[in-house]
Amino acid sequence: MKKIIKIAMYVAIIILTTSCIMSNEVLAQNVEKIEIENAKEHFVNGEYKQAVRIYEQLLENDPNNISLLKMKAIALSNSGDELNSLKDFYKIIQQDPNNVIALTGMGVNFGNLGEYKEASNYLESALKEDPDNKIIKNYKQIIDEINIKYRYTPTEKPVSTAVKNNGEVPIWVKNTVSWWGIEKITDDDFLSILEYLIKNDIIKIPKESAFENTKELKMLSWVKGNLNAWSQGEIPNSEFFKNMNWLIENKFIKSDKIIQKTQKELDYEEYLFNKYLRDIKNNISKEKRYIEYPNPSQDVIKKFLRDYVKWNFEQQVQMSSSEFPDPTYEIINDVYIIKYKVYINEQPVGLPLDHVSTLENTFKFWESKELETNNQKAKMIFETTKLKHEANVWITWVVRDMGEGVLGHAHLGKGVVEVALGDYTCDGSFQLYDVESVETIMTHEIGHSIGLQHTNDRANIMYPSYTPSYAYCLLN
Repeated sequence: MKKIIKIAMYVAIIILTTSCIMSNEVLAQNVEKIEIENAKEHFVNGEYKQAVRIYEQLLENDPNNISLLKMKAIALSNSGDELNSLKDFYKIIQQDPNNVIALTGMGVNFGNLGEYKEASNYLESALKEDPDNKIIKNYKQIIDEINIKYRYTPTEKPVSTAVKNNGEVPIWVKNTVSWWGIEKITDDDFLSILEYLIKNDIIKIPKESAFENTKELKMLSWVKGNLNAWSQGEIPNSEFFKNMNWLIENKFIKSDKIIQKTQKELDYEEYLFNKYLRDIKNNISKEKRYIEYPNPSQDVIKKFLRDYVKWNFEQQVQMSSSEFPDPTYEIINDVYIIKYKVYINEQPVGLPLDHVSTLENTFKFWESKELETNNQKAKMIFETTKLKHEANVWITWVVRDMGEGVLGHAHLGKGVVEVALGDYTCDGSFQLYDVESVETIMTHEIGHSIGLQHTNDRANIMYPSYTPSYAYCLLN
């Protein structure tokens, strides 16, 4: 009986200890979630330094967490610390070379440092992964335009001594081939070595180097003999590359296989990258480098705030719509033809996205619709005017806070139309909406200006809810 009691007590102790461990793990996970939420709150409020400090603490326990590295890198970039942002984006790329946000972030930050060619290269890589991404396209367009108009000397990138130019083979590879020829190493080991050399760019194979009909060569032993002759200097390097292409073509070398690099190799790559960043920093301090930032959102809001009255009709919004002249109309074939005169406020100089031209699409949209007034059919016609006093509708683009979640404002039937150019919701900094979003908001608000109310039909342009997309925000 005593023995049974002891066993029961022992089991109880184990259960109690396990529960304690589990509760500690749950507690740790809850603390981490709370910290992540705190960091996000700082982030969306534009308090990037506070967010970075929390991300740094979280990364101490999980240094390769891509999600944390991404948020930290964007926070650093938004706070103007491009160099440290690049280091974190680079750590992501070392783990995930095709990460779209990291590639885009690299492009943006290099652009902010005036390294426009390097910026364009990274954005090009990002577009290969996500060809329809409008944000990447917007960034690349600006970067390429700057690259054309501004002459500068790009900072030279340090290159590993292990990397050879196209068409060259390290001398020691011949020894490896010889060992394979005399069967000191197995077929699998030799092919793994070649695969590693190719994937890590230690040897680069010219695409034009291939046998005329690779499918006719079936035997690996034939290639072994051919490469053995190459290792003895009997045939040129071009034959070596032809044999490499045959091995790839016939699936002996899996060119799509990702080779895991050693930590030593990763550290060396990171060392070279950091050296590159130091060289860029030195070049910036030595030369008068012209830098035009690829994300113009901050410049736009500065211009709006500097000349607030010019870009905002805040006082006019308080006016009654009755203070604006009525649109004119005529009846043709029992159809009301209602003519609106529209005054369009100018856009700030340097705005990269032309929203004035999109108004043509908005006008065409409503002019193509057949509406109803006084139980009769009605069509709209819009005519622009430079005279405010004769306009039935005043249109402007704004960045002021019109209310939480409010994207635009319009008097009903006639009066002022305001459309937001962007907001602070995406990542805590002001970010411009893309052209399509601004055009959609404008079309909705013009609908109000011609007398239309909201609808419950989600497919209708007058549905009251809409989620805009951003032109430059990495977290869009």
